Amino acid sequence: MRRIILFLFVSIYSLIISSCDNLTQKRFEFFYYPAKNIYYDVADKFYLYSLDGGRTWDSARVTTTAAPATLGDKETIYSTTHEIWMQNNEHIKQFNAHVIDIAGMDTAISNQDLVAERKAKKIRIVTDTETSKEPEKKPGFFKRLFGKKNK
Repeated sequence: MRRIILFLFVSIYSLIISSCDNLTQKRFEFFYYPAKNIYYDVADKFYLYSLDGGRTWDSARVTTTAAPATLGDKETIYSTTHEIWMQNNEHIKQFNAHVIDIAGMDTAISNQDLVAERKAKKIRIVTDTETSKEPEKKPGFFKRLFGKKNK
């Protein structure tokens, strides 16, 4: 009987010790917005975002308690580390997220065709069948105003 009690005591003690790692390990709660690839730290109340496709991250503190309507649907993520952005590639795959890369876009190249269209000059080509007439030159404004008058 003593052996059974000792065995149960050792078993329960080993289960408690092994589960202490899970109990003592702190978990951080984040909201993840896959439409914009943005994290929200629930405890510290700030947003984590990247404008260059996840290469660098910045934060913005929040003063309001209203839920943002423009960020899309949110997913709740629990992490054992406070650096949630380190797992961003996994979250992108898991939630089919949209990565924003504003810094990587070259706006000069993307708008080049549009600018070229706006600056295009229309040139009229004169053919042999047409006779080119030079437009009659009118005298300048001051000559018309103060010039000699025909009698």
